[in-house]
Amino acid sequence: MQIVTILWSTGAAAALTLAAVCGLVWLIERRDLASAMLCVLGVATAASGYGELGMMHSATPAEFGEWLRWYYPWVSLALVAMLLFVHFYLGTGRLWLLCAIIFARSVVVLVNFSVQPNFGFSSIVSLSSVSLFGEQVSVIGVAVLREWQWFAVASLVLLMAYLVDAVVRGWLNGKTDTRRKATAVSLGIALPMLCTILYTQFIAFGVLNLPVSNLPWFLGALLLMATGLGRDFILSSRDRLELAELRAQLAQVARVSVMGQLASTLAHELTQPLAATAANVEAGRAQLKREKPDLEELDSILEDIGRDDHRASEIIDRMRQLFKRRSIEMQPLSVEDVVHDVVSLVRQEATSKHVAVRLFMEPGLPLVLGDRVHLSQVLLNLLMNSIHAVQSRPPDARRISVEARANDAEGEVEVTVRDSGPGIPDSLVDEVFKPFFTTKSEGIGIGLALSRTIIEAHGGRMWTDRGTQQGGAIFRFTLRRAAKRAVNVETDFISDKNKLLVANSGHAT
Repeated sequence: MQIVTILWSTGAAAALTLAAVCGLVWLIERRDLASAMLCVLGVATAASGYGELGMMHSATPAEFGEWLRWYYPWVSLALVAMLLFVHFYLGTGRLWLLCAIIFARSVVVLVNFSVQPNFGFSSIVSLSSVSLFGEQVSVIGVAVLREWQWFAVASLVLLMAYLVDAVVRGWLNGKTDTRRKATAVSLGIALPMLCTILYTQFIAFGVLNLPVSNLPWFLGALLLMATGLGRDFILSSRDRLELAELRAQLAQVARVSVMGQLASTLAHELTQPLAATAANVEAGRAQLKREKPDLEELDSILEDIGRDDHRASEIIDRMRQLFKRRSIEMQPLSVEDVVHDVVSLVRQEATSKHVAVRLFMEPGLPLVLGDRVHLSQVLLNLLMNSIHAVQSRPPDARRISVEARANDAEGEVEVTVRDSGPGIPDSLVDEVFKPFFTTKSEGIGIGLALSRTIIEAHGGRMWTDRGTQQGGAIFRFTLRRAAKRAVNVETDFISDKNKLLVANSGHAT
């Protein structure tokens, strides 16, 4: 195998390797479109390298012209990928100029396949041979250049104008990181691009008698940009880990804050089973002191003690889970179960403040994929906000509803929490999910922001409806369906679609 073939094949393999790495980075972080563009650039670079080898090993002008014909689309793709990389990486180029260049290169490719032998030449009369790394390769000897070659040159001039404009705008931005990226683009793309434009046009216009090649320039730009992007990816990954740690800490703070608000009602919840247990213990002792204890009565007393103990243990376990700091653990779970747990925690709080809570559960809801504790935190935060919001209403008008329905078209389950409070002004709808925004004097403003973050981490969406005719606030969030459908769940709280869970003044209606 000749050295030129070895060098170009190695360059193409390196380009494909870098394309695979950049593609993997994009699969990990789908919003990183700059990595996707480098992946495209790597593929186009490898394909153009293959075309260059074909031209250098061509035996006839017709064969050379055919290779050059198929060379155009790969070079145009590489150029467009570079521009889009700069657009996504720097975010400073002019969009209209970018669109104009893409349109121009598309015209070049379309015309290239509609004429013979290719866009640049109306005919290639002869080839000549030159020595490259000790190997004889074919180059253009005598050829007739088309008049519209200037259109291709104009598109390349626009390309350089776009790059210079993007770099200058990046520098004028003033931010250190943006300036670093602008410097990388100027050295890694703009300078190699200028070299390759001058080189290829000198060949096209007969100034240079050398092989047609963009592989070294494209590969150099790809290598430099992939190195810089890899550095940014590593740093951003570290930042994301630190941000995730901070969010976990804030989530724990939010849970502790909400549980602090529920402290008195939770104490009351625990007092009931503990008091019942104490009374049953005294009753059991009284039975044992009798000459002939009633064994059936003692058995009934022990059953009551066991039931009250289980009830107290459930309350303590739910509190412990919410206080516990943990990462999101995705698993199939029932929306009904999550709602049941959260309503159990707020039931006494709602009753003491004369708030009626209703559940509207669609029968046969599918299982969702999520973390029970984190989803409980979201629902708990929404319910506590609603309980606070309806306090401005008369006691008989304080209502909260929790609804859940399946959206088969989207493969989701949508959960809605609505209340009869004053609602959210349209001017504040876009503000409520921002960190540290609160309308409560004692609030810290992280509950809704964290709730949205948790839902988005589950692959769902969270939003609030704008002004409605019914009044009150309406918050909705979606959760992805799990693979299997949920079985019907029998609970004390879900026996009828329209059952009133927590009635005004504690009485069901």
